[in-house]
Amino acid sequence: MNPERKIKNCVGQCRASSLKQSQEGETLDNQEKSIRSFILNKGWNIVPDGKIWSTTISGRKTFRDDFQEILGYIKSHPSLVDYYVFKAIDRFTRAGVGEYERMKAELASCGVEMIDLQGIIQPTKNSLEEYNVEYGWSRYSPSEITENIFASNAKQEVTTILTRMIGQEIKLTRDGYRMRRPLDGFKNDRIYVDGKKKPIQIPNQNRAHFYISMFDMRIRGLTDKENVRKINALGFKSEKMNKWDKAHKQIIGHTGGLSMTVKQLQRAISNPVYAGVICEKWTNYLPIRAQYDGLVTIEKFNLANKGKFSIKENTDASLQFVYANPSKTGKTRLKNNPLFPYKFFLCPTCEKPFLGSVSKGKSGKGFPSYHCARNHKQFGVNKKEFEESVVNFTNNLKFKPELLNALELVFINKYRARQKEIVKASSCIHQSISDLQAEQAGKLDAIVATTSSIVREKLTQDVEALEEEIKTARKERFKIEVTEQDIKSVIREARKIMEHPSEILLNPTDISQQRELFELVFEKMPTYKEIVNGTPKLSWIFKLSSEFKPDENQLVTQIGIHWNQLIIELNEWQKLGQEVLLEQNKLVNQ
Repeated sequence: MNPERKIKNCVGQCRASSLKQSQEGETLDNQEKSIRSFILNKGWNIVPDGKIWSTTISGRKTFRDDFQEILGYIKSHPSLVDYYVFKAIDRFTRAGVGEYERMKAELASCGVEMIDLQGIIQPTKNSLEEYNVEYGWSRYSPSEITENIFASNAKQEVTTILTRMIGQEIKLTRDGYRMRRPLDGFKNDRIYVDGKKKPIQIPNQNRAHFYISMFDMRIRGLTDKENVRKINALGFKSEKMNKWDKAHKQIIGHTGGLSMTVKQLQRAISNPVYAGVICEKWTNYLPIRAQYDGLVTIEKFNLANKGKFSIKENTDASLQFVYANPSKTGKTRLKNNPLFPYKFFLCPTCEKPFLGSVSKGKSGKGFPSYHCARNHKQFGVNKKEFEESVVNFTNNLKFKPELLNALELVFINKYRARQKEIVKASSCIHQSISDLQAEQAGKLDAIVATTSSIVREKLTQDVEALEEEIKTARKERFKIEVTEQDIKSVIREARKIMEHPSEILLNPTDISQQRELFELVFEKMPTYKEIVNGTPKLSWIFKLSSEFKPDENQLVTQIGIHWNQLIIELNEWQKLGQEVLLEQNKLVNQ
């Protein structure tokens, strides 16, 4: 402070913690009016050029940008500023006594005193003033203790407010409500519970179908790369969000608008919120059933995650996460060991799945075998003998002939049920192509209009990138536009396979799928002895050939096939059982 200057110079500061607070209650405009009125009544000047610093920033932060900017101005104009004016101590800082004293000391080192409109801060005094002598230690603030109390209360008030607010949000989250911004695919909404509004998420009609489709395609066996390609062809772009300046007053750009990547898809597929299950820090990372439906069911979620991560519904309605179990060595157990593809058949003694291992003799040669010794005498079978028995049994399996007549009707019914979905997906891709072409046309017009070679080059690259997106989308549209004739073609091939079911049972795309296919064959998974003797309980759609001979191993050449989608459809046949029976009865009645 310059004692020789009659008219004092001041800097003024207003602060609000958030944009919402700056628009409601103690607004920045109200603070600024109060500060200007106070300085005007004192007959002081506002520097620089009547500016009042006005900022939306948390008072709990240390080394704030707004304070550093004001301090920088003061230091760059030595002896110009006498006072730093603000409305109240809690508008100056909420970071506690230590931070308050540090900021005050920095201003004091520049010869600037702080003034609050509440009159808490008193001018400093010199304890040796009567002797006309002054030291650094002799200057003190009469209101120091009071100031520290207000600074401490300002910090404590934040703790009280946030504890009350965050505590309530944690409670609502643990009750299954949504307290954060909506996840992509959802939008926030509210429901009335006991006369009170509670926040939830509901499907966003413009974006939910992307996520539902990615789960469906993962279940159908598409690779993640194929899945991403199809989702992007449907027109997926990440949500656009506003990018604000530091003061959060002005939009300076946008983020988002990008295509889906494999990593993003994998994160979404493993996010339980899409199955209506909440798991986050506020739930102590334990699964909580949400008070709203997910975009997919828990069953679909588990199928899409392929057993690596699943949600288990307990009998008491609670939920728990189940992960693939690592072995004691820290390595993941090879549950589906390709060397022992038929471990899922049961031990004749304990009726549990077999184990497989290779024991080495003195010569160092390996002897692979299927075996079990769970609390009983070891039962083991040489790998070759075991698998020959399985192949012999499987080669003698036949579909019941009456099913062949009902097969076409069931497939056509399934096609009709999915026809709407196919048409909708094709329409979405067509719209996406139209949007891309419109964007491409706009950039071509810009190329013609611009005179800058740099801009023209950049626009040309954009046009070429859009052309690639359009080509990819067209390819995906052609792939999904299945006709009734295509279905009949699949039926013809399916009939061939039904006459030789061993072709799909013995030639799966992976071992886990092989077990699922064999589960369709039996009412209950059989023991090895039942396979050898030909006595397992078969499901209603299969029968065993009369040519089956228990004591002989009939090895046949296995024909390789590549019918992933058909195999997946076969997995659904148990659900279609009633439909088949109905169609079969209709044919009989005719």
